[in-house]
Amino acid sequence: MNHRMIYVFCLGLMLTAADVSAQRKGLLSSDQLLTMALEETNEHHNYEKAISLCRKALEQSPGYPDVKLLLGRLYLLTRQPAAARLEWLEVLKKQPPNTEALAYLINLENSLGRGKEAICYIDMALEQDPLNKELLFKKHGLLTEFHQTNAADEVLTILNSHYGNDAKVRAMREAAAQEKERLARAALQPEEKPAPPPDPKLVVLDRLETALVAARKRNNHHETRAVAEKILAEAPGNRDAFLAIINSYHQQQQYEPALRWLNKALSRFGSDEDLLRRKTGLLQELHRYDEAAVTARQLLQKNANSRNLQAFRDIQLQRAAAYDRAGDYAAAGALIDTLLQYAPADTMLLFKKAGLLEAGQRYEEAAAITRQLLQSAPAHQRYQQAYAEQLLATARQQLRNNAPDKAKPLLETSLRYAPANPEAWTSLINLENSTGNVTNAIALCDSALAVLGPNDDIRMKKSALLQAANRLPEAYAISGELLKAAPGNHELQQMYAEQLAAHGRQLQQAQAWDSALIAYRKAYAYQPGDTLLVQQIVNSFLALHQYDSAIAYADRGLQLQPAHETLLMKKAAALEAQQNYKAAAATVAMQLEARPGDKYLRDYYNRLRGKTYRNQAGIIHLQSIYDNGSRPANVTALQYLRFHEKGSIGGRVSYADRAAGSGVQLEAETYYTHNKKYYSYGILGWSPSDVFPKFRAGYSLFHNLGREWEAELGARYLKTDSASNYAAVWSAAKTWGAYWANLRGYVITEDGNWYHAYVLTNRFYMNEQQDFIALTLSLGNTPDDRSRNYQFNQQATFLAGGAGIGFQKTFAYRTTMGVFGNWTYQRLTNDRHYNQFDIYLTLLRKF
Repeated sequence: MNHRMIYVFCLGLMLTAADVSAQRKGLLSSDQLLTMALEETNEHHNYEKAISLCRKALEQSPGYPDVKLLLGRLYLLTRQPAAARLEWLEVLKKQPPNTEALAYLINLENSLGRGKEAICYIDMALEQDPLNKELLFKKHGLLTEFHQTNAADEVLTILNSHYGNDAKVRAMREAAAQEKERLARAALQPEEKPAPPPDPKLVVLDRLETALVAARKRNNHHETRAVAEKILAEAPGNRDAFLAIINSYHQQQQYEPALRWLNKALSRFGSDEDLLRRKTGLLQELHRYDEAAVTARQLLQKNANSRNLQAFRDIQLQRAAAYDRAGDYAAAGALIDTLLQYAPADTMLLFKKAGLLEAGQRYEEAAAITRQLLQSAPAHQRYQQAYAEQLLATARQQLRNNAPDKAKPLLETSLRYAPANPEAWTSLINLENSTGNVTNAIALCDSALAVLGPNDDIRMKKSALLQAANRLPEAYAISGELLKAAPGNHELQQMYAEQLAAHGRQLQQAQAWDSALIAYRKAYAYQPGDTLLVQQIVNSFLALHQYDSAIAYADRGLQLQPAHETLLMKKAAALEAQQNYKAAAATVAMQLEARPGDKYLRDYYNRLRGKTYRNQAGIIHLQSIYDNGSRPANVTALQYLRFHEKGSIGGRVSYADRAAGSGVQLEAETYYTHNKKYYSYGILGWSPSDVFPKFRAGYSLFHNLGREWEAELGARYLKTDSASNYAAVWSAAKTWGAYWANLRGYVITEDGNWYHAYVLTNRFYMNEQQDFIALTLSLGNTPDDRSRNYQFNQQATFLAGGAGIGFQKTFAYRTTMGVFGNWTYQRLTNDRHYNQFDIYLTLLRKF
């Protein structure tokens, strides 16, 4: 059979494949789909996905040879040898000299024990490369296997003439010579010798081989294996019988028994590359990749050709993928390192190793490899993306190790390669913030938003940073806008409310109470359960003297926490400011029940209760002692006062026992507040006895001058049996903290005569001005002196002076006790004078 006939025969086989046509679909080109399919095949070993990509590519470019070559390979890897054959035949139909398709078909048919078909494809390949040594070796072996001696010698002649010095050719030549010599010796034997009778075993064996061929043609696997086993029983070294059994099991996808028979064959043909290659394939089919790698390495050591190297590579990648899936990244990486020994510059292997290092959290080593790949292909997007992610992961490790200085450049470099990575931006922003560079962190937020667009996470981050920088209006402008888009987001609600409340505190410190209140109430709309916020609102209303609103918000807070101490006290303060002392006292009483031993609360409660009393009654006693021989005198008074909103009004009944006799006096007294600036004092008194003035009257108008100053203008009138006295009164008072001083002057006239008198009073207040110590100095006689005004006309013309000291104490804002002592020096003539000593005792009680 010449080469032309061989070609026609093989072409006939190709005609069994059908054409495939489809419309172009999708956005990816067929070249891109092919690239993706190669990646899924070689890197990820996802054969099903690769097949899908190839089919899509063929829909766009029907008959694309490179795609069909890969698809045939994928069918073989997924145990579809018939489908693989059809794809490669399609390639030969369109491109008869396609050596890659011929190589695949030769290997396929040889692996399936179809030697004659393999020879057919070898001859087609030799038409393109007549002196291809490997093809000639393979053809010679197959011809020898089929006992086609003459044809095998022709192939050997070609090898001898072109590769005579090749060791394998020399061995083949020596074997052929030995065979010829054996045949020649047999021919020289005497003819008279009768031919030996045929060996019955050989006859049986020949019949069995004929039966084996027939069984294989009928594709009867059971019969094929039965006949082959009989042949091996007669001829244990029959390689074709082994192959028949192995191929039969393999075609039925019974890989375990096929492997057992392969091992039996290898026990006899241990160096047979074809058997080792078949064993490698079967182990792959069984996913026993470690064992497959051992046989693949044996093949590579025997013959380091591209075919064996590719097989070894495929198996190692499969093993690496298995270890990768199991999480044993170190073992997978070791396999990749083994392959890199054969191809140290293989970018796919290097990238795979970087990925395994990354999966094993060895990010810095992974980034070093990817950086090396980027130097050779700077525009490679997958390298850029992987490098950016590996740098980011390395930065995370540095941050966990508390090494921000090392993490920062890694994050910056990562963003150069992947500027749209929100996590990298967030990490860099957090790093700047953690080192105190809040301004830089805010600037990074702006840079991130310029790249990423309106990213909500970055905007929230910026809002928080602005809050940390006390740029609160800017902060809640952002969080408020985010909250409009996501009104149910609890985290945003809390952030927005906190920022508003913080701004409210700033405004409060600046005494901008109106603006602070606006901020607080906006925050309250989102945090109605925040009692601290309620307190701030109440404080604002109190500062603005809006007591009703203060009470209303205090009640809201108390609905949440009825025993909240601060809110109760704020409410009490607002009620007190409204002069609703009864309700204020009741509010404080709620706290006092919980803390009965709290002295401050008890005092505050008593003060408020004290302001609820409208009545006061008591006794005042004056005891006077003289050093001129006069008997002591005393005045005792019973007093009642009624308090009202504008002041007080009351009466007094006094009884006096003096040297001149005894008697009773009736008095009425009032204080009346006109407004914040003015109040009045008035008194009227009448007595039928000589021991009191017959009639007395007085009035004073007081004016608040501001800055703790007060002025008084008034008049006094006294009438006795013998005279009437008129006096004008003025005074000036000043307060310095707890100290109060008052200077009062009197201008007195009687029967055309004018007199003056002065009294300087000093008080030191204690206990919130409840108690005081008093010191008085006087000059002259005054109509307000109760111990002496009954004989005022007799003493007004004489010089007098005096000093006094006293103490007043109020208990529980209700009971007042006073003790005062006064000394008066009275001069009557140059040689007549006396000293008067007065003691005042006061006991008053409110009810």
